[in-house]
Amino acid sequence: LKNLLEVGFDDLDHADDVWQSKPKIATVATDEIWEQLDKLRKYHCGIRLLGSQSKREAVKQAQAFWKKILEPIEAKWFVGKVSQAQKIIGEDDQNNFIMEIRTVVTSQFQEVIKIIKKNLEIIYKKLAKLKLDYILQYIIFLDKKSRNQARNKINSILNELEANFRSLIIRLPCQSRKLLEFNNPFKSAIKGLLNPSCNDIDWQQFCKFKKEVSTKTIEVINSIIEDRVSLATESIGQVILFYTDFLERQYRYQQETPQQRNAEKAWIDEQRQQLEQLSSSIEAILAAPGF
Repeated sequence: LKNLLEVGFDDLDHADDVWQSKPKIATVATDEIWEQLDKLRKYHCGIRLLGSQSKREAVKQAQAFWKKILEPIEAKWFVGKVSQAQKIIGEDDQNNFIMEIRTVVTSQFQEVIKIIKKNLEIIYKKLAKLKLDYILQYIIFLDKKSRNQARNKINSILNELEANFRSLIIRLPCQSRKLLEFNNPFKSAIKGLLNPSCNDIDWQQFCKFKKEVSTKTIEVINSIIEDRVSLATESIGQVILFYTDFLERQYRYQQETPQQRNAEKAWIDEQRQQLEQLSSSIEAILAAPGF
């Protein structure tokens, strides 16, 4: 019974705290909130467009780099023009060829990471201009319970944004996370090219390898940037929801009449008085001799 009473007192404390917060929320100036909402809604679409642009540009840069670093290998080991006789790399030359292939694949990976980081930095700087933490100055007007919940949620959003834009570890399920296990995303392409069951490596195998690395490059770039853009738009959406909820609360509280507020306060006080009387009765019973 004492535990139930404690829960009841906690509920009344919360109700009283909400009652105390209502006039504060009702009188908050909302011009800046509407400005923030307008900016957030524009950025909600803008970040998505920026993400699409970043993916296209990143893929373009990575593909150009891949083409550039492969040109010397093609010139050295294969005939440049398809119309001419194709060279076949025999077993004696394979070790040198394999070393060169592993080198260019490592270079491609490093370049892809650099390109992705550069584009994520551009998106994050755009997000930083939004000043999502501006919302914290309105959280202080809420009742204690709502204030703590909102503050924790906003801080979690801000921390997650910073952590994920500084890290390339994918937030998606394990299958997508494997994209960055750089033992590496090009492992399958290398394995296919250097198939030990084949005595020689011909032009067709090389072209297949080149295409597979190119395809995987696009997949890695698109997956990571899309993941971060989704996180950004989700975060902006959460902040928009907070502002709209705050405005809805304000409207409701502004509609309350003095009579309604007085009646609400009287009800809280009456319930508290009844709980205090019940608590005193329980204490008296427990303290009675022979209980």
